[in-house]
Amino acid sequence: MPGPELDVDDTHLSRALDELAKLVDAPTQPSVLVKPLTDSDDADTENQIPQPLPEPIPIEVPLPPTPVIVVQPTNASLTAPSENGISSERGLLAELAALSDGSTPVDFTDATKLEPGPTYINRRPDASPLKTSLMLLVPFVAGMLTERFVRVFEARGRVEAVSTEVAKKELADNELTGRITFKSKDGESQPDRGARVIVFPQQRTGEVKLSVVGFRPADSVADQLVANAAMKALGGAAASVDDHGGYRLPIEAGSYRMLVLSHFQPRPDGDPDPALDKLLSEYFDKPEDLLGRVQHQFSPLRIKGTGDTWDHSF
Repeated sequence: MPGPELDVDDTHLSRALDELAKLVDAPTQPSVLVKPLTDSDDADTENQIPQPLPEPIPIEVPLPPTPVIVVQPTNASLTAPSENGISSERGLLAELAALSDGSTPVDFTDATKLEPGPTYINRRPDASPLKTSLMLLVPFVAGMLTERFVRVFEARGRVEAVSTEVAKKELADNELTGRITFKSKDGESQPDRGARVIVFPQQRTGEVKLSVVGFRPADSVADQLVANAAMKALGGAAASVDDHGGYRLPIEAGSYRMLVLSHFQPRPDGDPDPALDKLLSEYFDKPEDLLGRVQHQFSPLRIKGTGDTWDHSF
C-alpha cells in the first residue's frame, strides 16, 4: 500500500507530532494502580492518623512516715582540736547541741561513723551553727557572771560592815568625851563654846618648845588645827568645845594631865599653881601667854579605854 501523504504545512498536524515527540522523549514513570477503597481500608487509614493522648490522672502518693530515732544518752566528751581548727569548732557545736537536748553528740567530720539510714535534720533556713552556739552560751555565761558579781558584792558588803563596826568600837573605846559649861550671871548653865581642852602625856618626849598660838580659846581655827596636830605628835591631844558644849578626844588608855581653858569665864586673882607652871614651861616657849586672863582647870586624868567621860563647869 502506498504510504500516507502528510501535509507538512498543516499546523494542527505539526502540533500533534510535537506532542508525540515530547511523550517519547519523557522518562518512563511507574504506573500507579489505584485500588478502590473499602471499609477496612477506611479503618486502617483512620488508625494511621495520630490521635491526641489522654491527660494523665494525678495520683496522690502518701508521705512516708518520719522515722523516730531513739538514742541512749551518754556522757559527752569534747573532741581534741585538729590542726586547722575546723574539726574542733564542729565538735564543740555538736557537744553544745548534745548538752542542750541530752542526746549523744555526732561527729559530722567523719562520715564513716554515721549510722546507715535516712538522716533528718530539722533546722531553720536562717540558722547557723555559730548562731546556735552563741544562743546557748550567752545565757550560761551571763548567769555565771551575775552569780559571781552578786557574791563579790555580798562579800564586800560584809567586809565593809565589819570594818565599820570595828572602827566604831575602836573609836568608842579609845575616845574621851564630855561637856564644858559655865554659869552665867543669872545662874544658868551655858555651853562654854570655844573653850580649849588640852591633854598632856605623863612623860614628856622630845625637846622642841611649842608656840602658844593655836592653844588659846580666841585663836583662829587654822591655828587650832595646827596646835592639835602638834600635841598629838607629842603623845597628847587637844580639841575645841562645840556650840553645844561637847568635845571629843581620840586618846589611848593611860595616865595624863588635863588642862581646860574657859572661853567666857575670866580668871580671878589668886596664887599660881607651881605644878601647872612647871608643866607649861616644859612644852611652851612662853607659858605665861597661854593662860592669860581666862579661868582654867588643871587636874590629873586616867583613861581606861572603855569610853571615858569627863565633864566640867566653870
